[in-house]
Amino acid sequence: MSTPAFRRLLVVIKQTAWEEYSQLRARGQAPKALRWKRLESRFHTHQQCVNDLVDILKRNNLQFSCVNRVELDRQHLADVDLVIAVGGDGTCLSAAHFLDHGTI
Repeated sequence: MSTPAFRRLLVVIKQTAWEEYSQLRARGQAPKALRWKRLESRFHTHQQCVNDLVDILKRNNLQFSCVNRVELDRQHLADVDLVIAVGGDGTCLSAAHFLDHGTI
């Protein structure tokens, strides 16, 4: 079996609108969400994607850590060989923002 090219990975995960609304709702500060069921459905799809990725990484014995996009900072990128963004354009851009010039 060959040695993996990437020894340490970082998975950057977006926080979905449903999660944000849920937090606001718990504090009684949420606006009325007319699309609540749609947001919840998209959250579950996103969560399944994250779970599938984590399962793949574990099955391949890869060392990785996960961080929420809003909590990401440069310390998370120390000694990381590969960054995987799970979200959309904003998640990719947030992760790229913290990479040193020339490492992309």
